[in-house]
Amino acid sequence: MISVGEALTRGTKAIDGYRISQTPLLDASLLLCKTTGLSREQLYSKSDSLLSDSAESLYVSLIKRRCEHEPIAYLIGEREFFGRTFTVTPDVLIPRSDTEILVETALELVKEKPAQRILDLCTGSGCIGISLAAELPDSEVTLADISEGALQVATENAQRLLNRPVTILQSDLFSACTDTYFSLIATNPPYLTQSWFDQTEAQVKAEPALALLGGDADGLAIIRSIVDQAPKHLHPRGILLIECDFRQQSAIMDLLSERGFSHIESKKDLAQLHRVVWGVLDV
Repeated sequence: MISVGEALTRGTKAIDGYRISQTPLLDASLLLCKTTGLSREQLYSKSDSLLSDSAESLYVSLIKRRCEHEPIAYLIGEREFFGRTFTVTPDVLIPRSDTEILVETALELVKEKPAQRILDLCTGSGCIGISLAAELPDSEVTLADISEGALQVATENAQRLLNRPVTILQSDLFSACTDTYFSLIATNPPYLTQSWFDQTEAQVKAEPALALLGGDADGLAIIRSIVDQAPKHLHPRGILLIECDFRQQSAIMDLLSERGFSHIESKKDLAQLHRVVWGVLDV
């Protein structure tokens, strides 16, 4: 049997040795918290406490999986996003801080009219739509995704984080949104090109390719479909808000203009790269 403190030291050293994380101590701490049920503060105040054989075995297993590039969010089953803790599984893309820019932008765009009908398209974990539903209690929110596994995660998050219902739809883009109109469509769709995906870290490749690869040489096949179909599902003066790669910003702005959107703008992320693009349906 080993102590909590020794387990933390060994786990940190192992993760650091594989050079897979810039925060090996944090990773080891989170995995040890997951194993023991202790808080991060208690890891130090109870550092002399001994792990049970079963806890030690589980912890060693989690550290090994982390060293094999499995994302920490999947190992602990959660990720913080916009001030809330979302359940995540390998069925969904792990929420990222850059996507919080999409939520912030959506809130800015609708602040004068908080009673919105909102669609979170390609919802994944539901982090975008659920965050908007929590911040806009008078809104009606729909979460849509093609993946049944993703919708199970989104449903769990919605039930745990909201005190009101949202609509959940299994939908290939807008296929299940017949005769439904929204004032805001927010989406973080798949948009990576194959070459960009090939260049990502191994732990990114552990995430579902369905949620990452956008199709076509420029990664914009799915976004083209969204822009093309969105006007049929937007109220007049409705807004389409899209997360993308900075290298796609100009092309998406052109797509929006060609499809009849106006007031087309973009916003940069924390790294000062263009992250979201939006337009208003000019009807």
